[in-house]
Amino acid sequence: MENKPRKPWIAGLLSVIQPGLGQIYNGEIRKAVIIYFLPILVLTTAIILCLNGDVIRFILISSTLLIPFYYIFVFIDAYRTAKKYSNQYSLKKYNNVIAYIGICLLVSIVSNSLFAAAKHNVVQAYKFPSGSMEPTLLNGDQILVDRTKSARNPNKGDIIVFEYPEDPSKDFVKRVIAVGGETVEVKNKALYVNGKVMAELYVVHNDVDIFPASQNPRDYFGPHVVPSGSYFVMGDNRDKSYCFGG
Repeated sequence: MENKPRKPWIAGLLSVIQPGLGQIYNGEIRKAVIIYFLPILVLTTAIILCLNGDVIRFILISSTLLIPFYYIFVFIDAYRTAKKYSNQYSLKKYNNVIAYIGICLLVSIVSNSLFAAAKHNVVQAYKFPSGSMEPTLLNGDQILVDRTKSARNPNKGDIIVFEYPEDPSKDFVKRVIAVGGETVEVKNKALYVNGKVMAELYVVHNDVDIFPASQNPRDYFGPHVVPSGSYFVMGDNRDKSYCFGG
């Protein structure tokens, strides 16, 4: 093959454009594959293992902080390797512009596919748009939602995300209050499930007014039996939240 010494600045620049591309420029394709996919594998595994605990915040913050070091390492590795081949390097078949562009496109497609799969089957980020769950969730808060199969059968007290029944394009965030077969009733702002008043430390009532059932079901509602296989949900900010059963 033709001898064409490597230029360190090109290897470093390619690593900035796409981590691992500098390694391919240097002929280290196996190392490039590891550089491409190791961060995705580590982050995905961490999220799956930690979804049910506060440690996920630590994992995500740590991962975010490590990103700059990851890029620095990849840059330095590509630069140093290129210096070793600054006098002698036998070109590989993939050492050409077309191959580099193709590799970038392939990595982009694979990464987007993995991201989409994770978004729909593992975890999805939401930005909370209203105050119906205050003070548990504040307007503008960003949350991560567990979308694994085990999370699709929530328990009472769980916070869930679901499609707004009147407009499926909108997502609502509420707390599960009752499950199928249970009876829900609200009397004078107090929640009763199966005839027993519920002690809800997370609930707030900021409006001192009491509306009769004939005027507004907010403060007097039911009794309502939740259909089998359904959930009854309400917001923690009860005076500024819709309730749903479905």
